[in-house]
Amino acid sequence: MKVTKIVLLAALIGAFTLGMADDTAPTDTTTTVDTQIEAIQSAPAQERVQLMNEFKQKLMQMNQEDRMAAIQEMQSKMQTSQNGEAMGDMTRTRTQEHAQEMQMQTNEQMNNTQNMMQQQAGNQFIQTGGAGGAGGAGGGAPSMNTNMMQRR
Repeated sequence: MKVTKIVLLAALIGAFTLGMADDTAPTDTTTTVDTQIEAIQSAPAQERVQLMNEFKQKLMQMNQEDRMAAIQEMQSKMQTSQNGEAMGDMTRTRTQEHAQEMQMQTNEQMNNTQNMMQQQAGNQFIQTGGAGGAGGAGGGAPSMNTNMMQRR
């Protein structure tokens, strides 16, 4: 009977110790660190300060290995987040530059078309006016000069 009590007591102490060891396991720390980092990244500026202070308090309670792992993870996630924002800015800038370039090309094409149309209209004016035909302003000007010369 005494042996069974001792064995039972040892098993109970072992189970209790294992239960406590699971509570301080690095996987739980990593999970909570991940959760805290995600919360910090998605929080507005004022709330971010408070969450960061809570994260620092938690870091102080960790052992050195867990603390170093948490700090490295925080740095890598924050760096990745900043790189993503920088890439977004670069993409946005490239898109804007492309749109401006396309607009400049369109404006240039419109100017070329307008110049061509004006040149064609000028050529038609010269052709109809220079031939002495009866048409528009071009045809009226030479006949006026002719009338003036005949009167003298």
